[in-house]
Amino acid sequence: MRVLFLASYFPKPDNPLMGTWALAQAQALVRCNINLRVVSCTSWVPKLVAPTSGAKAYAHCPNTYVWPGEVNVDYLRWLYYPVPPVKTWAYKHPQPYLSIAWHSVKRKLIDIVQTFQPDIIFCHHLLPNGWIAAQLPDNICPPIITLDHDFDEITDCHQYPYRHAAMKRAVKQAWASLAVSNRMQQSFQALFPHEHFLIHHNGIDLPPAQLDKQPRPPAVQNKKIVLSCALFAERKGIPLLIKAFCSIAPHHPDAILRIIGNGPENSVIRETIQQHDRTHQVQLLGKKPHHEVLQEMAWADCFALVGWDEPFATVYLEAMAAGKPIICCRDGGINDVFQHQVHGYAVAPKDLQATASALDKMLSDDAARLSMGHHAKQLIHEQLTWDAKASHLCELFSEAVAGAHYSGLQTR
Repeated sequence: MRVLFLASYFPKPDNPLMGTWALAQAQALVRCNINLRVVSCTSWVPKLVAPTSGAKAYAHCPNTYVWPGEVNVDYLRWLYYPVPPVKTWAYKHPQPYLSIAWHSVKRKLIDIVQTFQPDIIFCHHLLPNGWIAAQLPDNICPPIITLDHDFDEITDCHQYPYRHAAMKRAVKQAWASLAVSNRMQQSFQALFPHEHFLIHHNGIDLPPAQLDKQPRPPAVQNKKIVLSCALFAERKGIPLLIKAFCSIAPHHPDAILRIIGNGPENSVIRETIQQHDRTHQVQLLGKKPHHEVLQEMAWADCFALVGWDEPFATVYLEAMAAGKPIICCRDGGINDVFQHQVHGYAVAPKDLQATASALDKMLSDDAARLSMGHHAKQLIHEQLTWDAKASHLCELFSEAVAGAHYSGLQTR
């Protein structure tokens, strides 16, 4: 089966940390014997006006690239720039901007479709990629399947009618619209009550076995490590986590909170640590390459991220795959598969006291912590690897190609 995969948020040779999970999903599809071709539409940035490393990653991106696992990618240049102030306006009024983006790649994308002749077009996000696929001429467009990952991009359609209209256009053209969690599916259904949606959870690659063989650095030996990893944004709740940890830290002098990440809330997070005078127990590690994040997870005793409105964060899956129990918010998509007191603890969003209590219980009961970590690892191995999720996608692809009904969905 030939699958054309549209994913604008995909790694680039000069920015391999961007969209790593999209690459992992593509590699798993190839392992399922899918003839896969990825199109990652990329902002056109002239090399002479690319001052930052981020801009250079776009400017120097090759037209084609082959990633490990035989993932072939076409990086089509388009006139689409998701940066302020354009991003703010286009988010609320997407169709004029998307029309410009479509016309800038129309000829090349149609050429790829006519040459590759895909059986399915698989799109990450209804906007922009599902909308772009929906513009293809009917006589060359195969069934379209989309997959969305962000709560806000969907729920904001309630207050932005032009965004709702753009998303509706893409939804109506899709054979299936997939959501990464039950809560997201319900949001979709509320917006588009006459359409049909399915749930498809994210997956994870199992961590390399050698990570468990690497000894802890001397500075963290004989410590109980609570690890967190996130973009330093308000929604991730890092200051709240620090406050909760500092409130119980005097009862756990051997515990340390290690935090990986960086971002706009960096100064707020540093101020929070200073205010609680626990700099010897709270450690900011900065942004780390993915392989170093996985090593930190192998060294940790548990993982905590109490951000709210988390769609289905793969960082939880990575921690659980390493055999670590997690602390999460009960409003996140991970709760579709996570069980409170079986794989860790779920707390109410923005609840400082509940977060502190969960941390205290996690650090106080070694046997329970180890048992929950074992169950977390078992869950990942049995249900949530990228290979298992790719097999589910392949079943959907086959249903669409056969023109059959699937869970009430009708072919389009």
